[in-house]
Amino acid sequence: GHDEFGSIFHKHFEDNLKTIIDATNAKIVISASMRANGLPEIQEMWKKRNLPGEVIDITPYLPMDSIPRGEEIQAWLDQHPEVTNYVILDDNDDMLENQMPYLVMTFGNSDHEDCIDIGYGLTKKCADQAIKILNSKTN
Repeated sequence: GHDEFGSIFHKHFEDNLKTIIDATNAKIVISASMRANGLPEIQEMWKKRNLPGEVIDITPYLPMDSIPRGEEIQAWLDQHPEVTNYVILDDNDDMLENQMPYLVMTFGNSDHEDCIDIGYGLTKKCADQAIKILNSKTN
């Protein structure tokens, strides 16, 4: 389905996000293309759709052509040295080398029982992996 913000997320993926938030107390920073709408609109969507967690920011747009998303995530991390632990949930792996251990791929997971289509989505296995990364004390 759709609402004024676009495609509605699958309920069970929202539940998996809630599992991550509940287990880790993580905050959310959006690096997806929907951030073009600006932080207030994303926060409004979160509220109206009653989505889990709190969106605290969006990553900056760097004025370069086709730069890896990892660069924009790194720019945000550099501006927020207080953030010592993070996880990247993405269906694309255009991240920096040092970010790979923190990347949970939400694509190509056709062996995950709760995925859709050809392995899309924030599955239970993805959520478990994210929780493990966020709750690890090593970084």
